[in-house]
Amino acid sequence: MKKCLLVLAASIAMSGIAAAAPVTNLEKGETTAGYLYWNPKVEIRSYDFGSHNANGFFVETALTDKVIVGIETIKGDASAVISGVYGSADTRFTDVTIQYKVANNIRLIAGNRNYDTNGSTAGASASLSENKLLYGISGSTVLGEKTTAYASVLQNSIGTDWQIGVNQNVSENLTLNVNYRYYDEDSFLDTKLKGVGAGIIYKF
Repeated sequence: MKKCLLVLAASIAMSGIAAAAPVTNLEKGETTAGYLYWNPKVEIRSYDFGSHNANGFFVETALTDKVIVGIETIKGDASAVISGVYGSADTRFTDVTIQYKVANNIRLIAGNRNYDTNGSTAGASASLSENKLLYGISGSTVLGEKTTAYASVLQNSIGTDWQIGVNQNVSENLTLNVNYRYYDEDSFLDTKLKGVGAGIIYKF
């Protein structure tokens, strides 16, 4: 039974896909909506559990020249055989955030992250649903007429999420995104997720 519970805990950790929308430039009254894909490599206690897929969506709108509100949801699932026991899990994380521009290229971020995860093994099942205060900072810099680079870090009492990325405008309203993310969870499982992601963003 202890073995099954450990596998279950590891399975839930494997599906722990953290949300973090790309940093986009928004002026008052503008809104962006986007699709995100992430394929992180999962490590638990330095053991490699391979790569797993996650898909998400986000919407952000600029209420004023300095205030941006947003919501993002991302869903991931994972399965593996751990110590001879099969485990699987799926999770949906949802961030509701408010961003404040302290400068044109620097933002302070605060909000709430909802964790909604379910896991099962041959001998046990469990679910996790909780909310955590989220805070962080982001910065961006223009690389060219249509290209912007950015970096962000988000943190709560469970883990820290770093992201660096590049946005490439392909038209006035359409942007392609490529990013690298690293998520470090501060728990007894010492979970780490890292990998390349991509997205498509529409401004209206």
